Amino acid sequence: MLLVFACLVSAGEQAAHWSDLSRVLAGRDVILGLQNGKRVKGSAVAVAADSITVRTSNGEESIDRKAILEIRLRKKASYKWRIIGTAIGTGVGWAAATPILTETHNEGSGKYDGAAAGLIAGLAALGFLGGWSVDRSSDLIRVLPD
Repeated sequence: MLLVFACLVSAGEQAAHWSDLSRVLAGRDVILGLQNGKRVKGSAVAVAADSITVRTSNGEESIDRKAILEIRLRKKASYKWRIIGTAIGTGVGWAAATPILTETHNEGSGKYDGAAAGLIAGLAALGFLGGWSVDRSSDLIRVLPD
């Protein structure tokens, strides 16, 4: 359930004409998907009529417009959804484990304590991973025809 929520929250798409990209991309962190399957990650410097210039860890690189398959805007990294996902996962795990622990402790047995702890930890980890995927998401920019 958390993973479905994470996918829905992280889905973002914008549309812009190539001539408007300079306003959308100026100074932002981008990921360019190229026709050859490679990705270029960096900060957008300039958008010309036939290329995008990106500052990467290797210096500035000009990418031809025809070579670009997709443009993604990277969001600022945060911990918000990781914290929320972990809290939700822990709460669901605790709610699921409480009846197990209550029933077994009423009978004087503690043999399911490890299973209950594993359930809580596992659901907390799933919540964390769901939040992590949302925190690290990016928005796709669909380039409209001129």
